[in-house]
Amino acid sequence: MARSPSGGRPASTANGRSREALPAGALEDEPTLAARDQTLADADQTASDTDQTLSDADQTSADSDQTSADCDQVASDHDQAASDHDLAAGGDPGEHDVSQGIRERSTNQRERTADQRHQSAGARLRAGEQRDAIADDRDVAALARDQAAAAREIAMVQARVVDEGAENAPALSGADLVVRAAGQRRRAAEQRTNAAEYRERAAEDRQMAERDREAAARERRRSLVDREMFAAELDRVQELRAEGLRHQHRAEQLAGTLQRSLSPPSLPPIAGLDVAVHCEPCAPEDVGGDFYDVFPMAAGRTGFFFGDVCGKGPEAAAVTSLARYTMRTAAMLRELPDAILMDLNAALLMHNDGPMRTCTAVYGQIDMSSGATAVTLAVAGHPRPLIVRKDGSVQPTSAHGTMLGAVDDPDFHTCAVHLGRGDAILIYSDGLLDTKLGGDRIDARRVAGLLAGTSHASAQDLVDRLMRALDDVDRPLRDDMAIMTLQRTPAG
Repeated sequence: MARSPSGGRPASTANGRSREALPAGALEDEPTLAARDQTLADADQTASDTDQTLSDADQTSADSDQTSADCDQVASDHDQAASDHDLAAGGDPGEHDVSQGIRERSTNQRERTADQRHQSAGARLRAGEQRDAIADDRDVAALARDQAAAAREIAMVQARVVDEGAENAPALSGADLVVRAAGQRRRAAEQRTNAAEYRERAAEDRQMAERDREAAARERRRSLVDREMFAAELDRVQELRAEGLRHQHRAEQLAGTLQRSLSPPSLPPIAGLDVAVHCEPCAPEDVGGDFYDVFPMAAGRTGFFFGDVCGKGPEAAAVTSLARYTMRTAAMLRELPDAILMDLNAALLMHNDGPMRTCTAVYGQIDMSSGATAVTLAVAGHPRPLIVRKDGSVQPTSAHGTMLGAVDDPDFHTCAVHLGRGDAILIYSDGLLDTKLGGDRIDARRVAGLLAGTSHASAQDLVDRLMRALDDVDRPLRDDMAIMTLQRTPAG
């Protein structure tokens, strides 16, 4: 029986033993190991994709944190704006309403911030759970790679046993086994290295998951604080609103009481005269600066005045009171209308120890003692009164003069007009001139046009005609508006 060149057993026996000695799942199991390598490679790709997703989630959380910080800054700016507005408003209830609106926007901003932080906390918590899942997957992958490495080591040992026992095998078969065993060793080492890396990355993932949970807990705490601040701010806004309503109600009551004390409770009936008045303050909580009065005088004469104080509030009320009682007193001592206005000018200058107190005024006397009706007018800086005739024609009067309280020696130009039966004199404040009708601001000529063409109208009809013209007009009042009409009755 022939021997192999190496002096070992016969080749047929050696080849037979070599094939019989190869265990199932060792060298012949290479396709299974290759399939496992592919599965682990796919798992690596999935883990990388998930890492990218979590990185994106981290960036989203960071953006949300920045947005929350910006929202906090906006809310702080709103708070500062409300405080500044309160400081500038002083005791004005209307301005405090603006501050309350600013604070409401601040509380709404804080609520949105709390919602954003709550969502950010949820995102971080979900990221932590995903990182835990990735860590579990990597632990499983590391175990699989350890098993693959162990399988390759077993295959490598079996190959070495076959190599040692095949003394009579051809040199090519022995070399092939050595190469294949070396490949198995290399892959086993790679598997162990990969398994170690997977364990390290799994540990990092678990640490990141823990940090995400801590960040989520912080976000939830901050969200709770924001919601508590929102609730406190909402309570504060409600208290301020209630306080503002109380202030406004009190201011309206005081303004109404003061306004009634500055205006005649009712105009006295005067034979032969029909009087109609409409007075509309700029705001219910402010005292209007318009004033008027009609009163009987000696020898069949009737006095009347109509004025407008520059300004609003308590300062205007003080000037209104001074003007009313000064003109009432002067009318008992003097006869000429311009002299009465001169006395009021002197009284205003005497009391101008602080801010300048000025007003416009019309003073007139109606003399019906001779059977005819003669009206003497003096005007101080006021829109000129209008004469509305019985036939519907309208004529402006010529009286004019200097505003009261501005200079020591004002100039007044009086005029006298005759009122026939059904004729009327109409006086209005410049608040009527602050409105727009048909896109154009109302002026004295437009007022006369609104009154023209109505014959046989009563005093109240003339007032109502002007007010109906303004009913459909969006007219935010910037000034008080008053209208007074004195008409000689048809039978007077």
